[in-house]
Amino acid sequence: MWGTNDNVFMARYSAFNPYRLRHRDMGFPTPIGAGDAMAKSLYCGMKPTFCWSCNDPNTPTGGIFNLEFSPDGSLLVAACEKRTIQIFDPINHHRIHCMVGAHMDCINCVKFLDSRMFATCSDDTTIALWDVRNLNKKIRSLVGHSKWVKNIEFSQKDKLLVTSGLDGSIYTWDINSYTEVFHTSSLMRCRLSPDARQMVLSTTGGLIVLIHDLNLATLGEDLFGFKPNLYRLMQMSQQLIPIASKYDYLFDPDRKENRVEFISDFPGGNDAEVVSSLQKERWTSDDILVPAPP
Repeated sequence: MWGTNDNVFMARYSAFNPYRLRHRDMGFPTPIGAGDAMAKSLYCGMKPTFCWSCNDPNTPTGGIFNLEFSPDGSLLVAACEKRTIQIFDPINHHRIHCMVGAHMDCINCVKFLDSRMFATCSDDTTIALWDVRNLNKKIRSLVGHSKWVKNIEFSQKDKLLVTSGLDGSIYTWDINSYTEVFHTSSLMRCRLSPDARQMVLSTTGGLIVLIHDLNLATLGEDLFGFKPNLYRLMQMSQQLIPIASKYDYLFDPDRKENRVEFISDFPGGNDAEVVSSLQKERWTSDDILVPAPP
């Protein structure tokens, strides 16, 4: 049980308390127990309103790897471990449709392109396009990645799909063809800001790369040969590595397009390791994206 003193402590170190934010900004150490208090303040008010059973042997689900609402909020689509796509009505909680065998392997991500069309990606290395008005078969499969495809984004301003996979490649698709726009070893995830002006990448080595003023049309040419891990090694070692230093221009603050930034301001002793997920934090013209815990 939490006593009166505990409640005061929890309120003081709540995630929403300006005092706590100011305390952190000034660099003061966090008191023991503040993390637990913050977690309690965040989660104690969350109550489930409905729980759907996934034990139906005719519609195997396994783990649910991703959820995505349609733009108008009328549909909720789940990407499932056992090759199924589940579609729900989030208002009445009914399952509308289940597509068994939608891919040949685990389904990792769902992304709506508009109110009727969505894309899925899978460990079978393919991306599939679907129309909610006719779910009996996929519109088409997109083939290009050589390993598991883990992420799908959609650039509204460019009308392009952006996918990333464990082959280290990021591809853009105009539905009929694809172009590799970047390749780096140990790539984990790739996300776009809502206005598609920024792209953020994360790696298995804990490196987070932010690309400002994104231009997908020239990204492949601008970053050709750039190796983020090698450049970061040069920064950390403070020793010149000629093959890395020739890409200094990518970090120039005056660069107009595809300017690169490394996110590295993690607390001392708490550096990122495998950054396995990224999530948008704000929905403004200056959106930033933050790593989720591994």
